[in-house]
Amino acid sequence: MDIISQPVRTLKFDGFWRWLQEHTHCILRCGSVDAMLYDHDDFHWALLEEERQHIVQVLKGKVLVGELVIPGREVTEVNIAPDPDTGTQGHFLVELMGGPKEDPQALYHFIMAHGIDPAPGHKDLKH
Repeated sequence: MDIISQPVRTLKFDGFWRWLQEHTHCILRCGSVDAMLYDHDDFHWALLEEERQHIVQVLKGKVLVGELVIPGREVTEVNIAPDPDTGTQGHFLVELMGGPKEDPQALYHFIMAHGIDPAPGHKDLKH
């Protein structure tokens, strides 16, 4: 499979966030330019929302290991494509884009264990 030829899918942030809440066990890592959170067998992921702040937490039991706060209003779109580094393993890169419309930047990213497809006959997403 040639991962370069795979098209980039674009979603709205709210749709991606709803899907992500059902697929926390599929997050391999996430981050921004300032921080990176990695999955581990001893950790689990929690997603929270507080006043349009979207929070991604990595916990060991009840102990917070790391946290990423995403101001949802800053994300203009979500781009999803096979990860150029691990796409041959079926991993997908999800980039949360923001900034000026003429020059959007990846503000946050997720590496997922699988991609996102529309469910047949529905506007909801599946894997």
